[in-house]
Amino acid sequence: MNASFKGLLIAVLVVLTSACAQSPQIESSLSASPTSDSPNIAAVPTNSDSATFEPLPPLIDERDPFENVNRDLWEFNWEVLDKNVLRPLAVGYTSLPQPVQNSVRSVVTNLEEPGYAVNSLLQGKFRKSGIAVSRFFVNSTIGILGIFDVANSMGIKRHKEDFGQTLAVAGVNNGPFLMLPGYGPSTFRDGLGDFVDGQIFPMYLIDWPWNLVKTGLKAVYTRADLMQQEQLIYDSSDSYIFVRDAYFQNQNFKVFDGNPPIKEEFKFDDAFLDEIDNF
Repeated sequence: MNASFKGLLIAVLVVLTSACAQSPQIESSLSASPTSDSPNIAAVPTNSDSATFEPLPPLIDERDPFENVNRDLWEFNWEVLDKNVLRPLAVGYTSLPQPVQNSVRSVVTNLEEPGYAVNSLLQGKFRKSGIAVSRFFVNSTIGILGIFDVANSMGIKRHKEDFGQTLAVAGVNNGPFLMLPGYGPSTFRDGLGDFVDGQIFPMYLIDWPWNLVKTGLKAVYTRADLMQQEQLIYDSSDSYIFVRDAYFQNQNFKVFDGNPPIKEEFKFDDAFLDEIDNF
């Protein structure tokens, strides 16, 4: 065996020996768990490491910052006062002859006609203001203090305008939603409006006992008007939200004289829609 061949054989043996010595280390590294502490291997999260998601906080309607208190008052109004007092009185009212029902309503609204006239004037509705003045004069005289709605028979129709609507037209915000005990839904703006309307002739001349009677009669026939719609409250998944939203919709309807603006839905740009079609 010459020297060159002998050197080549020794080199091969050295390589094989070193390879065998490294193979156990390679096998141990391959068999190591992915969750080992080796800094070169990313740990795989187990079920115990999974993130925990907290429930989202309940949505708060910005119009109704006192919702918790308002809900309690709504339960009192609906479950106690309405069931035991207001609804039975409304049922009794509807059992009266229709002419009597009409007279009760006519007397109450006739007292409010001057307020309708003032608020119509403040809103720039001069024709409606004149109509309210005419109705008050005709019904207070020929109609015997409003017992008979003679003006309506003459084709002079009523147009209700309160100071809450006047404030809305002037740009005053609603303020917080309020569920008033024994009164029902309102807002700070409408509550202030009711107070101001009570200071307009002839309302300020009425002593508090008779004013209370007037308010009670109005509440009774208003509740009677809602008899056919009350099932909607019972069928709703959340009666409080149903009544609150219905109040705001009706308020908006009155402020805009039956023609509230329609909110336009968001529309994507045509070019953007074309880009989507190309995907």
